[in-house]
Amino acid sequence: MCRRVTCKKCGRPTFAGCGAHIEQVLGDVPRDKRCNCHEMRSAIPPSSDGGASSGSWFSRLFGK
Repeated sequence: MCRRVTCKKCGRPTFAGCGAHIEQVLGDVPRDKRCNCHEMRSAIPPSSDGGASSGSWFSRLFGK
């Protein structure tokens, strides 16, 4: 089940949980007043190598 939370980045209402109950917890909040930080992260284009960087996520994290 989802619950309403406040985004730590923008201070607008958003949700935490599975995502299947978003309208139940944010139904009274107009879409233009909701947090859109997640959508903005999703809109970031992939890296120039097409996402085919070598190595595991661990090696990319630590630069090894």
